[in-house]
Amino acid sequence: MMKRSSIDAAFIGLLALLALASILSSATGGERIDVLVLAFLLASAATIVGGLLIGYRRYTGRRVMPALVAPLACLALIVSVAVSNWPLRITVAAARDRFESLAQQLRAGEAVETPLRAGIFTIRGAELSEHGIVCLWTSPDPSGSKGFVQCGRDFVPFNLWSHTPLDGGWQLIAED
Repeated sequence: MMKRSSIDAAFIGLLALLALASILSSATGGERIDVLVLAFLLASAATIVGGLLIGYRRYTGRRVMPALVAPLACLALIVSVAVSNWPLRITVAAARDRFESLAQQLRAGEAVETPLRAGIFTIRGAELSEHGIVCLWTSPDPSGSKGFVQCGRDFVPFNLWSHTPLDGGWQLIAED
């Protein structure tokens, strides 16, 4: 039979994995709607796992209050990702120098050989749009590409399915 602390650790480990899934979905450039739906599902799962952890501690006659920290921290992390998309902002900030370098190349009329890496992102297509906007596509598709574009927040001349404004004029978009 497992020790009580091992069962507690398993529940807490599962909560940590749920929080990590939320962070990774955002950090890797997940579409805004996908990040929100996943956050809802992960928060629901975290609530269930947290309830099981608390129920198990009550069943074993141990204090419940210390066990509340892990589920609440997990939920706070998942909600913070859904609200602010901070993991994506961090990974884009880490790749910003490469994004800017590629943008300069495209504006200078130089060809950009793809695929290439920019931080954790794989750029599979790079172009200067008909509106003069730098497009670094992570998922080029004739029916609707997904990737990073550099344009003003108020003028995003694409048929948008999803749009996440970032710093430095960069935006993560998914076309419809």
